[in-house]
Amino acid sequence: MNIAIFKAINGLVHECTLLDKIMILFSKYVPLVFIIGLAVLYLCGVHRKDKRLRCIAISTFVITVINLFISYMIGIFYYEPRPFVNYKVNLLLPHAVDASFPSDHAIGTMSIALGITNHYRIYGRILILISFLVGVSRIYVGHHFPMDVLGSYFIVLISNYVYMYVLQDKINEGYLKIEEFLIKYVTLTK
Repeated sequence: MNIAIFKAINGLVHECTLLDKIMILFSKYVPLVFIIGLAVLYLCGVHRKDKRLRCIAISTFVITVINLFISYMIGIFYYEPRPFVNYKVNLLLPHAVDASFPSDHAIGTMSIALGITNHYRIYGRILILISFLVGVSRIYVGHHFPMDVLGSYFIVLISNYVYMYVLQDKINEGYLKIEEFLIKYVTLTK
């Protein structure tokens, strides 16, 4: 079923040039927009002197890094070849022959989306939808099987839940203490 769904999605390549370009855009550039958006959220918090915005950005960044580390470790210990390694696929973008599972793009975008959803439901849900489109685009361009993407989302859901209830408050408190120390230190050295 994994391969059949992959072939159905990837089989659409070259049917519509516009769709190909849209999927390349989602696969290649939208994850960067998520990262830039997170940086902008933090900078808005700095500009507005809003601790809550800064904490949301830092907390979302931390869970994203944790999830990408989990992804990296899984890739080391469990190697699942990319679709183009063992199958004839429509490869729209070149890619290294590394582990297919889990999808870093799906992990990164969904981590940011859920991090924002924890605080801003409407914006977060929009980001979740966009993250799903990133996941589909990764299948479309020939880089991942559907289960690579779905498994990535599952990892993020579990770790986000644990993070929210176990680490998030501690991370925010730690960040605010570091920030307070740095502000005092910078003020004293002027």
